[in-house]
Amino acid sequence: MFDIGFSEIVLVLIVGLIVLGPQRMPVAIRTVMSWVNTLRGLATNVKNELNQELKLQELQESIKKAESLNLNALSPELSKTVEELKESAKKMQDEMNNASQNATEELRKATDKVQQAIDTDLKNAELAVENAVEAQDEREKNPSELTALSTEKSADDMAADIEAEEAEREAQLAEMLDKYQTVDDFEPTSVKEKTS
Repeated sequence: MFDIGFSEIVLVLIVGLIVLGPQRMPVAIRTVMSWVNTLRGLATNVKNELNQELKLQELQESIKKAESLNLNALSPELSKTVEELKESAKKMQDEMNNASQNATEELRKATDKVQQAIDTDLKNAELAVENAVEAQDEREKNPSELTALSTEKSADDMAADIEAEEAEREAQLAEMLDKYQTVDDFEPTSVKEKTS
């Protein structure tokens, strides 16, 4: 793919080990591999969509050729075949449009939920900062140790709450992304009916 030999890979790994260190190297490798896998998946999706579009174009071109040659007048079998081709082309186009719309809608919903989570986290962070500022002002007015200890505890509690909410939102986002179905996973109902 990139025309990289074994010696170049070993050199990159050694440089990465020196730069990142042994603790961060496995994490970096996993991250790079996830990027590569994501890119491969996207390339496969694009390739499959292009193949479907090319098949559709070829089908439409053959229908136009049949119409231009006026094959309908030659035999009823040919006209029936042409009509079936037209119907199957229309069904394929409708299914692709529906799948595309569904995927777009799912992606929009997931994006909205992530944006809401980000907004909520931002508001919580602003409240935490305001509370910390108020606590600092209170501490300056009331320099007793008891007030300082309770303020530190409440700031620690708020930080723990924010981290817990963030972890929960990340888990919800991961669950929504796992439920997301790509266009390639979509199988037309007409194919299912023909196979059964």
